[in-house]
Amino acid sequence: MIELDEHRSERMWLDLTPMIDVVFLLLLFFLLTSMYARPQLPLDLPQSETALTPAESDVHVAIKADGSIHLNGEKTGMKDLSGELARIYGVSGKRELALASDKGVPFGLVVEVMDAARKAGAEDISIVTDKKR
Repeated sequence: MIELDEHRSERMWLDLTPMIDVVFLLLLFFLLTSMYARPQLPLDLPQSETALTPAESDVHVAIKADGSIHLNGEKTGMKDLSGELARIYGVSGKRELALASDKGVPFGLVVEVMDAARKAGAEDISIVTDKKR
């Protein structure tokens, strides 16, 4: 016959250490990935029926309604744009650019920015639009 020790004073404990480790790793993951989220400028993008998702680019140029130009979220001028893009393309080797322009911006300014990007070495320029609803 099997004897059971009914007078055991030992309590069973659930070890929470692995679960706490996983929670901290998830927290760290979400903190680090949120740091890489691109800042979005408030633009009223033009709409297109044939809008496609552009290729993911490390270089983003935005032209606001007032004509100000922003390179990766930082304000820059037309004179400095080509040099900054050439520097970025020289370091990264990628030649992609995502161009977002407010729909009130004159087309001539958009073409000037595209020309500056081409002179700096951009090979693939994607124009960011919103899909028509």
